[in-house]
Amino acid sequence: MRKTAIFDEVEQMALLGACESDNEFIPIWLMMRCGMHPSDISSARTKFRFNGQFLEWKRAKNSNSRREMIPLDVMPRLQHWFKSGRKISRIGYFELVRRIGARVGHPEYSPMTLRHTFGIQCLREFMKQIPPPPDFISLVATKMGCGEHIVKQNYIDLTQWAQLGGTKKEAEMDEKIERILQDNPDF
Repeated sequence: MRKTAIFDEVEQMALLGACESDNEFIPIWLMMRCGMHPSDISSARTKFRFNGQFLEWKRAKNSNSRREMIPLDVMPRLQHWFKSGRKISRIGYFELVRRIGARVGHPEYSPMTLRHTFGIQCLREFMKQIPPPPDFISLVATKMGCGEHIVKQNYIDLTQWAQLGGTKKEAEMDEKIERILQDNPDF
């Protein structure tokens, strides 16, 4: 089953806020804000290259070259983590995402959830442009280093989520679930 993205930007920030150290924050940030695979992160010492404000690497799945501009507030933390942080295995990063996801009530999160979240954020950025570039699906696919069919599905998911009320709908559902649980303690 394909993992869906975290559409709600507040929920994305909550996940980053649940990280207790840079050994948690940096890998989560790289997956969610750069679309990295755990394999890329676990082999950071051989894959990462810093080029000014950019981080460059070859994507694990298909060796496509990737490059992301790193914000000024994150770059020193990333460079420190790169030099001295604890690297774990690819599987260890799956467990890390699950553990931090559980802190915010979502133990089902996986690295692919965060990668799709990156794709959603890329789509949002292009969709804010009036009008969006005619080839924005292709631009996001290039940025992610994946096929256009993946980006198209993310676009469909994002538009359906927005049509269903987005964050407003999620807040209403949370309230309904809370009421049900309060009224039915044995549920």
